[in-house]
Amino acid sequence: MKRNFFLTMLAVICLAACAETQTKTEIKVIGDLGDPQPTFLHNMFGRESLAEGQVSDGVVTFVVDTVEPMVAVIGRSADRRQPICTVIIDGKPIEVTIKNGEATITKGSESNMALTDAMERVKIASSPMDQLMKEYSEAHEKYNGAIPKDIMDGFDKRYDEISEEITATQKQIIMENKDNLAPLYLLRTGSDAFGVEFVESFLKDYKYKDSKALAPVVASISGEKNKLPGAAVVDFVGKDLDDKECHLTDYVGKGKYVLVDFWASWCGPCRAEMPNVKANYEKYKDKGFEVVGISFDNSKEAWAKGVKDLGITWPQISDLKGWECAASDLYNIKGIPATIFYGPDGKVIKANLRGDELGKTLAEYLDK
Repeated sequence: MKRNFFLTMLAVICLAACAETQTKTEIKVIGDLGDPQPTFLHNMFGRESLAEGQVSDGVVTFVVDTVEPMVAVIGRSADRRQPICTVIIDGKPIEVTIKNGEATITKGSESNMALTDAMERVKIASSPMDQLMKEYSEAHEKYNGAIPKDIMDGFDKRYDEISEEITATQKQIIMENKDNLAPLYLLRTGSDAFGVEFVESFLKDYKYKDSKALAPVVASISGEKNKLPGAAVVDFVGKDLDDKECHLTDYVGKGKYVLVDFWASWCGPCRAEMPNVKANYEKYKDKGFEVVGISFDNSKEAWAKGVKDLGITWPQISDLKGWECAASDLYNIKGIPATIFYGPDGKVIKANLRGDELGKTLAEYLDK
């Protein structure tokens, strides 16, 4: 009898606690709604739809249960192809106004108003990139795709300068907003560009560092650390094309220089880079050099065909999970092709070696 009583009371307490931590966020969209109307609300960094907006008297209203803060996108289509505004769902009412085709947060929490300011500052910092892309497009057409090297070098230089300015602006915004949720958006969309040291330092004192929305950022830091020079190999387990279980550590740290090549049969840039990898493999394979491919394929048949068509002869490992591949998180692989070059002791020498840089680096260590 007592046991049932206590269990009942425990359930009541738990329900009460849940009720206290869960609130509702109301979002209103006003102004020129356009056609189709913005009646879709999605988790920006998840796959789920959060709510469908209800239209009444020219106002779209969303009501969302809020347990943890999250970044959401208001859009005009269920497939996310027509986003109009990014908001932070944090339990406080939000008002978005559409004027002249542009949507802006006009009322909201400190975090949402800080996000509005951040988006505008990043937009200003990014505006030179629009002009650069226009000039590049004009040059591409003028020279029929064969842009002279000196002009292309100028484009590359300006691109790097503008990118650095955008990143510097984003980092400054992050540091100015340690007490609100605006950094959630910037950290989730650009943390790789900020560098491990900056992100780790910021998160130490960030008010919302324990937010679940930042879990992928913390994971990406761990993955980036696994690629830094001097980092010890972290094992990846998969199967080869004969369905035999194998480990990355079966090859790395066994006395050879090893290039781990992250690729997939469906990846055009991977296939374009493969002749370069093959040429270097043939040149150095008898000098203590090995290549190990980690495939981001989903289909064993496609993977096997890719290996055959490309003439790949070095070891291959995959868990056939595509972008859900465990190696993606272990090494924070956000794009392929990607590489990590290990020394004979199983420690990272360099990451992301491609093109001429691959050959130059291998020559430095193996032409002795």
